[in-house]
Amino acid sequence: MKRAFVKAGNEIIRLADIDGVDITCIEQGVISVSCRGRMLEARDFDAFEITMLLHPAALEGRRLKWVKNAWAFHNLIAHPLMQIMVWLGFRKLAIRLHDVTVPRPVGTRS
Repeated sequence: MKRAFVKAGNEIIRLADIDGVDITCIEQGVISVSCRGRMLEARDFDAFEITMLLHPAALEGRRLKWVKNAWAFHNLIAHPLMQIMVWLGFRKLAIRLHDVTVPRPVGTRS
């Protein structure tokens, strides 16, 4: 099930209200989102999340580079720990843990 809302800049917007997305600078973790005639900028995790939700194939062939095993740490350590934190009632802290462990690209492949 797709999420109905995403964060772009300091706003929460409906996916259905997005008119278009410019991913020219996605390698730097930045996209421009056109929403109801307004331009918003999404960065880092938010930029990748919007792109993945709208059109995952848009990232295929992109020359992004991550630190080796960065996604493994996020997926194998942070996700399970996040679930335990939610069970213990620390939902906001769990979401923060998730967001800070999402790997950021360290550059582009040559």
